[in-house]
This record gives sequence, structure tokens and C-alpha cells, in this order.
Amino acid sequence: MVTGGTKGQGAAIVARLCEAGATVMTLARTKRQDDLDSDPFVPADVTTPDGAQTVLDQVPTRLGTLDILVQVVGGSLSPAGGFEALSDEHWKGGLNRNLLAAVRLDRGLLRATIAAKAGAVVHISSIQRPMPLFEATLG
Repeated sequence: MVTGGTKGQGAAIVARLCEAGATVMTLARTKRQDDLDSDPFVPADVTTPDGAQTVLDQVPTRLGTLDILVQVVGGSLSPAGGFEALSDEHWKGGLNRNLLAAVRLDRGLLRATIAAKAGAVVHISSIQRPMPLFEATLG
């Protein structure tokens, strides 16, 4: 399963896994126009509790236990101006996109993966991990 799997890095990961013969459940808010219906797609905004629950409800019946979970959802919508320009809503949005989306899915899916004693979880982080964007969060 790949979150954020219809654009950028997520789409590239989905394509590579499909080339290797994997059945990939792709998650995103909207499906790409050119996607075929051969692999499962779940339209969900995993940055919200309801969106994450939509995914959690579908995984057992559509995939069973996951072999690989790749979390790619994330990013920044913060305005320029540093920490003084960021409202509580900016901070909440950032936490939902970059942390809580992954936490919600991990919490709901990993118990079965651990019980199966197999599987892998990969979290793809933002460019801000090694290089904070000064104007957006620090300035």
C-alpha cells in the first residue's frame, strides 16, 4: 500500500512496485486520470481521522495483511514569514499531513503485520527533515 500514490514520489513508487509484480493498493484524495483499474485504489484523505478510517476499513477485505506500507503523504502549506506567521491552523495542518496521517495508519495496520511476523513500513520524509525551510518555519 502506498499513501499519496498518484503524484510525484508516491506515483513513482507505485509504478516500480507494479513493475515488480506487486498488487499495490494506492491511496490518494483523487485518482490519476490515466490510471487503469487493475490495482485497488482507495480515494481517501489520510490527513483526517475519517479518511484514515476509510482506508483501515478496506485493507483487510481488499488486501489482507500488508507486506509493505509506504507512507509518502506530507508536505508544507505554510506561508512565508517564519514562526510568527504560522497560525494554530497552519501547525495543525502540518502535523496532520506530516505526522498524524502516518501514525493513524501505522496504529491501525501494524498489529496484523507484527502478528504475521513479516512486512515492512517505509516513511518518506520531507525535504525539511535535513534542511528546514527558514522562511516557512524558523525565520
